[in-house]
Amino acid sequence: MMHLTKNFVVFLFVSFFCNSTHAQDSTYIKDYSNKLLLRVYTITKFNSLSIENKAQDLELILLPNGNTNLGLGFNYKKIGLGIAFGLPPSDENQRKYGKTQRLDLQGSMYNRKIGADGFFQAYKGYYNSNPEDFVDWTSDFFPQIGNMKILSAGVIGFYLFNAHKYSYRAAFVRDEIQTKSAGSFLLGVFGNYDEATTDNGFVPSEFPDEVSKGFNIKAFSNVALGVSVGYAYNLVVKDKFVLGAAVIPGFGYQHVSTRNLENKVESNDQPAAQILNRLALGYEHRLFFINLTGSLNYRTIDLKPYDFNLSTGQLRFIIGKRFN
Repeated sequence: MMHLTKNFVVFLFVSFFCNSTHAQDSTYIKDYSNKLLLRVYTITKFNSLSIENKAQDLELILLPNGNTNLGLGFNYKKIGLGIAFGLPPSDENQRKYGKTQRLDLQGSMYNRKIGADGFFQAYKGYYNSNPEDFVDWTSDFFPQIGNMKILSAGVIGFYLFNAHKYSYRAAFVRDEIQTKSAGSFLLGVFGNYDEATTDNGFVPSEFPDEVSKGFNIKAFSNVALGVSVGYAYNLVVKDKFVLGAAVIPGFGYQHVSTRNLENKVESNDQPAAQILNRLALGYEHRLFFINLTGSLNYRTIDLKPYDFNLSTGQLRFIIGKRFN
């Protein structure tokens, strides 16, 4: 692991050095990073888990109580910062979906030729969103697991091969503007850590014992490392709209540990797979800009008879303006 990390640091250093010696094509990209960019935004973040029992064709979908945050931020000379504050949920919302405590940090770094996305999430309190698949559920609230915790941390770094014509920042930061459609292949590495724990299993107490027997597990953890190869593209329409998309699948190695309801621990080494999807839709007005962005980091663990599918993501709506 240390050898891989060292090589990646060298890779980033060399990429950053090369970035300073290779100019962007001004007919494809306009650079406004020397202007102060102020933005107001809303952001919704999430960390979800689904557990599939493939032998019995059953799936538990476990979600946190979602919340929306209001934020303010700025960018200037490739440096940016945003601070968001969560809106308090109503009593009715908590009755229906339960109470979720969370610490959710998600950040990014996009230079001309290199980029990185990282996250750290600590959630407690989940609900099951598909109870009708297991019981005749008629209540207006969802079954809840208040003691369920998920801790997730990860980073993906990548190199852009066509940075002189394609701008990642034009779609996802907006301190640059893509004036002609262009795309780029990406190559990088990723690392993730996920841990999910409960007191009495991932099945809500309202479900019959037969369901719990189909999901005989109360905790699991996972460490994954691998290589990512993907593609990103910005489609420019009438010089006002930009549709940006990036798909970055990754493959590598992971170590998984599980604990069942009888507290028996098992470990397993297996191939790792994940995919990072990013999407942006932007509109450029002469006085301001509007941007809608979304990201989803999807990771899967195959441990027969179960599949664990973890999702980390966010949805952001931005109104911004650039100042000289």
